[in-house]
Amino acid sequence: MGLWTKEHFITIIPAFIVMIIVGLLLGRLLKDKDEKVKFLPLQIISVILLALEFMKQGYNAKGGYDLYALPFHYCSLFLYLLPLHSFYRGKYRKAVNSATLGCLASLFLFMLVMPDIVYSANNIKECFKNFGSFHTVIFHNLVCLYFVLTLSLKLYEFNVKKDLKVMAIFLAIYVVIATILSLSLKVNFHNLYKCNLGMVEDIRLAMVGAIGFAGHMIYVCILFVLTILFAYGAYFAAKGVVALIKNKVNGK
Repeated sequence: MGLWTKEHFITIIPAFIVMIIVGLLLGRLLKDKDEKVKFLPLQIISVILLALEFMKQGYNAKGGYDLYALPFHYCSLFLYLLPLHSFYRGKYRKAVNSATLGCLASLFLFMLVMPDIVYSANNIKECFKNFGSFHTVIFHNLVCLYFVLTLSLKLYEFNVKKDLKVMAIFLAIYVVIATILSLSLKVNFHNLYKCNLGMVEDIRLAMVGAIGFAGHMIYVCILFVLTILFAYGAYFAAKGVVALIKNKVNGK
């Protein structure tokens, strides 16, 4: 498995361009509306994602359940975060916003850097031929659209110190839970059971061959750190792009 394929290039680049155009149009159309109205597009996406997941679980329950369909992948976090982000208005709202923004930025950047790890070229080819491929392609693109709309509608608030703290705690808890589930169920959640990137998987196997289970735990610890660092990098990239756009708009 590589980073990019021809199929990813001819689908993701146009899709992201369309997302940005839609984001700009909605941002301009709803710029004077109150927050409740601005959140409507995000709430619609959240409901669609939950509906898709409900259908996915039903689809996988037919003829024997594949444990890989359990919602404990990194991108499954959006099933919990996005409904909270778009509907929840309680006292933990800022913490939810921090975790959501970090995870959204991570997926968006990941889709730009190594989309073949997220879903395969075959998923793209089979998108309208089987539900599994349809779900994974549409799901991840809708999450990316959610991110673009969050920025274009200015439904975010960067608070670096708090955001980084919340992101680290949230992702640390996720990786611990996902590791326990991956090893106990022998299911590859978040690449914690094995790595989908061939070169890295060869290194993991070499470490396991040399020092046994300790080699795998070293791999898990490295992935643990990289998950948080990648989220930080994506967060600062998003913050930088937003600042750059603001400067351009303000003529600076």
